[in-house]
Amino acid sequence: MKYYILLNKTNTLGQIPVEKKHKTDFFICGNLDNVNHTIILYNSFHEEIGRLYLDKSSKLIRSYTIDVVHHSLVKVKKVNSHLTNLFYVTRLNYWVSGNIKKGNYSFYSGIKKVASVETLVTFDGTGLCCSIARPEDVPFILLISILFTQWHTTPLKLPQLNLIKKPASA
Repeated sequence: MKYYILLNKTNTLGQIPVEKKHKTDFFICGNLDNVNHTIILYNSFHEEIGRLYLDKSSKLIRSYTIDVVHHSLVKVKKVNSHLTNLFYVTRLNYWVSGNIKKGNYSFYSGIKKVASVETLVTFDGTGLCCSIARPEDVPFILLISILFTQWHTTPLKLPQLNLIKKPASA
């Protein structure tokens, strides 16, 4: 199954649609500018499917928790080291391998690939293409891909123009 997340969709403020075969299946909501805020995944009926939030942060390990409806808590652990860029997804026992900064990475269970994420630049803007093998992994992979995107992209900040002319000093 392939899901497309268009990161700069302008007609739906405050939420990002997740499309499958040109039909919106999910919405991702939350403050995507700050990795310390909660990200929520809703289905097309606006029912919450899951959420991702910062669990704990230290100098050595940063951990995020994913809480999906009718599933036990899953943690995404990142070891902060200049020697390695290692990610592990608990309970699902997935390893994340690839280039997260460039937006091309895969999820593995042992040596078997269960999902892959690729960053695309199209006429509509920048987006993610998530290829997910198992339907039960969809909420986890979508939330984790948004988390990884937050780490390595900066939101566009437009300058504020002051168009009011100041009176000339006499």
